[in-house]
Amino acid sequence: MKHDPSVAQAYLADDFRGVSSKGKVMNKSNLLSEIKKDTDVYTSTKNGKVDVRVFGGQFAVATGTSTEVGKAKDGQEFKRTFRWTDVWALRKDKWLCVASQAMLVK
Repeated sequence: MKHDPSVAQAYLADDFRGVSSKGKVMNKSNLLSEIKKDTDVYTSTKNGKVDVRVFGGQFAVATGTSTEVGKAKDGQEFKRTFRWTDVWALRKDKWLCVASQAMLVK
């Protein structure tokens, strides 16, 4: 909500690859840059329907939805819901997101 990339930076693997809801392929640096330059003002964000499956104790796939409510730079109000999939890997006793894909559903 505050455009602070430090939380994402702590959980993204250096070799992260993702696909945004607009179809843009991003690496860790690209995603952190997008977070910083986001001009939307959020009044709430909420995750829902999160399901996590762990495979062999080393990989996990998380799926869920995220809903964002707020105002865009032009003052237009929005309420957007995304469906997403994240892939996590356990590396040196820390879970890191290695891949992600999101799509706008409404």
